[in-house]
Amino acid sequence: MKELKGIIIGGPGPTKEDFINGDFITNELKKRIIGVKDLSYTGEYGLQELLDKSQDILALEEVAEEKKYMEQFFTLLAKQPGKVAYGEKEVEEAIQLGMVDTLLVSESLGDDRIDKYGEEADKEGTKLVVISVETREGVQLKELGGIAALLRYEKQY
Repeated sequence: MKELKGIIIGGPGPTKEDFINGDFITNELKKRIIGVKDLSYTGEYGLQELLDKSQDILALEEVAEEKKYMEQFFTLLAKQPGKVAYGEKEVEEAIQLGMVDTLLVSESLGDDRIDKYGEEADKEGTKLVVISVETREGVQLKELGGIAALLRYEKQY
């Protein structure tokens, strides 16, 4: 359940409301519903239609997750600066030492550099989060050099 970010329910006519209001899903799952969409199709076409009609909801969820990571970064930067790194040189050193828990890269770096950092992150068991420049926090990351890291442990100076 921790990995479940949200549920989007879709269907034709009143089917979706009957599903939600009936005894088909638990209250715990009902709390995870983030959207309900009216669909024209069922089956594979309906699933594709649901994905197409849910782009607004999915985009909001993605932005919310990005903002959460960036807020965590800025909080640590203010309160425990030894728990973060930013700028290419500092972050790359932290990656090489296996210190990086979560790597935050700006989409402005481009696909090749993001892929390079993704490969490095995979080697070290680091989570990679690509941050869009569509939010204030994303712009701030871009201005910090486009790369930052939340560290597993505090760096020693």
